[in-house]
Amino acid sequence: MKLEKALLFNPPVGLYQRGEDRCQAEVDGGSATSLRPPNDLGYIASMLRQIGVTPFIADYPAEKKLWSHFEDDLKTIQPNFLIMSITTPTIEDDMKAFSIAKTLNSEIFTIAKGAHFYTCNREDLKKAIYEVMDVAIVGEAETVINNLIHAKKNGADLSNVRGILWRNNLNQIVQTGQEPFLTDLDKIPFPARDLMKNHLYVRPDTGEPQATIQTSRGCPSQCIFCLSPLISGMKLRERSVGNIIAELEECVNEYGIRNFFFRADTFTMNKKSVIELCKEIISRKLGIAWVANSRVNTIDEERLAWMKKSGCWLVAFGIESGNDEIQKRIKKGTTRTQAREAVNLCRKLGIKTYGFYLIGFPWETKEMIMDTLQLAKELRCDFSEIHIAIPYEGTEFYKIAQDLGILTEKAVGHNYFSNPAIGTLHVSKEELIQMRKKALRSLYLSPRYIGRTLVHMKSFREVKNYARYGLRLLIQNYRKG
Repeated sequence: MKLEKALLFNPPVGLYQRGEDRCQAEVDGGSATSLRPPNDLGYIASMLRQIGVTPFIADYPAEKKLWSHFEDDLKTIQPNFLIMSITTPTIEDDMKAFSIAKTLNSEIFTIAKGAHFYTCNREDLKKAIYEVMDVAIVGEAETVINNLIHAKKNGADLSNVRGILWRNNLNQIVQTGQEPFLTDLDKIPFPARDLMKNHLYVRPDTGEPQATIQTSRGCPSQCIFCLSPLISGMKLRERSVGNIIAELEECVNEYGIRNFFFRADTFTMNKKSVIELCKEIISRKLGIAWVANSRVNTIDEERLAWMKKSGCWLVAFGIESGNDEIQKRIKKGTTRTQAREAVNLCRKLGIKTYGFYLIGFPWETKEMIMDTLQLAKELRCDFSEIHIAIPYEGTEFYKIAQDLGILTEKAVGHNYFSNPAIGTLHVSKEELIQMRKKALRSLYLSPRYIGRTLVHMKSFREVKNYARYGLRLLIQNYRKG
């Protein structure tokens, strides 16, 4: 019996949060963005094991490896299947991986996954650069991958596999029907952490290993810029508390990991589930520390108190704009007042905050953007990040930008830190970049912030890590002006 092998990888094209399709953040471009483990590849690897395919995981950027190392691995492992996690900003550079692989072995079956394929113009995939990609997954990879591999191994017609884009013999890009979202997330096996180099993914302040735990999928919110409704649907799908606890215990007992990022489109959406999970963490005496994301209107003192008791040390809020008119236009559904209340409540309970802000919407003037930057200064979150809005295809934002005539470039090749795709009706791309830089300098390099941060540091290791992020920020903000 022939042994089937698959190499699952992040290509050596810069540090990005590749496995988190909604975000696709460039790690080095952010002010406090940290590298996270490739859980998407870990989930796929666990699925492949169920059908007798031996998986290997390689995160070349995290391991500081080059294209030569990728080529060496292809020669050593000799995989039948190549599965790559792509991002919209890097997709054309990512295709180099498949080109190298096809040169070494024309029979290797190349599969790409990423948010880009959900909504991209199919004609764009006819470009010569994509000819080395056999299939792209459109949907949750865990529900698609085994059917796809079975079909390929058995020589079946790929048009019968739901949830893919593929190039047929006529060089046509064919999209099959969508695979329905999985409603019972407990059926998905835990990510294959035994194949990951877990020590590479760390909590940014202490440098301790930090694992990502996906607690739910789906978001009923309607923000015009967000990919979540396309990627994971608008219905909240939650894992059971018991299933989440079992994964936490595996991380603690088998891998010695005690720091976690609870990943969800909005972790605090269901108050009952949040409190139940917190109580179980306490009951099991796991002794963990964790962070999660939230909306400012899905938080209250009871919820936060239980989160704090169970080890939560930071909550990240998608605050977006400091201008309530813009908040309405982007359909965020929250206000400046709610942002103030949420951040103050966290401060009262001793939980750190991470504020995410978004500038560059079509209608924004410099004055409107300054409202956001002023709110960021007022809230004084422990960490702050300012994104420049990117019009991803398939979002309402994309259609609005198109209708207003400002969609001069698509999202491919662009990022929301230093290379936005578009400006606004009133502010150019270059001005947005400079406004972001100036705001971050004001937030992080003020004597008040530096003093407050130093007071709360508990070890030399924290001092060193904060200094590293500070140096990164200085390099970013003073390079090219």
